[in-house]
Amino acid sequence: MGGEDPARLWAILDEAVLRRTVGSVEVMRDQMRNLVEASERPNVTVQLLPFSLGAHPGLYGPFVILTFPHPTPDLVWLENPKNSVYLESPEDVDNYTDIFDQLRDSALDPSETRTRIARISKELEE
Repeated sequence: MGGEDPARLWAILDEAVLRRTVGSVEVMRDQMRNLVEASERPNVTVQLLPFSLGAHPGLYGPFVILTFPHPTPDLVWLENPKNSVYLESPEDVDNYTDIFDQLRDSALDPSETRTRIARISKELEE
C-alpha cells in the first residue's frame, strides 16, 4: 500500500473478530499488532464496532464498497461461502454506502480503536 498515490482502505471491524481466537494466542497478538501498524498509515483507517453498541446494520454480513475514478462506476462486493456477488446498480451502491456511513458514525474513532485493540491483545496474555 505504498507508492505515490496508494489505494485507500477504510475498514470497520466488529469487536467479535478480535475476541474470537483463530489459531493460537500468538497468532492473534501478531495479527492485532499488524492491524494497529497498518492503521497508522495515512491511507488506512480502521474503526471498531464495540460489543456495547449492540445490534447494528453490519450484522447482516461483510461487504466491500469499491470506488473508482470517474467514469468507472462504484460497486459493492458481497462474498459468501459459495460465491461472490457484485452489485452495480446505483441504488444498491447508495444503500450500502448509507450502511457504511451509519457504521462509521457508530464505531470508535481510529485512535480509540487502536487503544481498544492494544487492550484486547494484552488481555490475551492473561
